[in-house]
Amino acid sequence: MRQLFGIALMAFFLTGCATRSIDDARKNGEQVTLESKRSADEVSQCILYKWQNKKDIIGSPFGATIQPLPGGSTVYVDGNLFVADVTKKNEGNTQVKLYLLNLRNGWVDLTKTCL
Repeated sequence: MRQLFGIALMAFFLTGCATRSIDDARKNGEQVTLESKRSADEVSQCILYKWQNKKDIIGSPFGATIQPLPGGSTVYVDGNLFVADVTKKNEGNTQVKLYLLNLRNGWVDLTKTCL
């Protein structure tokens, strides 16, 4: 019974993170700006793939999603703890703005593999 209560309590706290919007992440998250010579579409698709395969501390994959953004796209995980705005900066360059609200462990390095 205690284990069930512990699991329910953990689920409650984890779902509390889901109340943050993407704009909350943009306003309140740690921001890291990266650049790439690859196209915005290539970079965003790569980030989506990598983030979908990243697992949380209990071994479940983060639910990563992509949506259109003027001049590019936004990739984000469930709870909007990690958000990447991928846009064309200028001819031949793509800009990635990462907004990290929590658990920074490895997210920047993982994203850099797509540049």
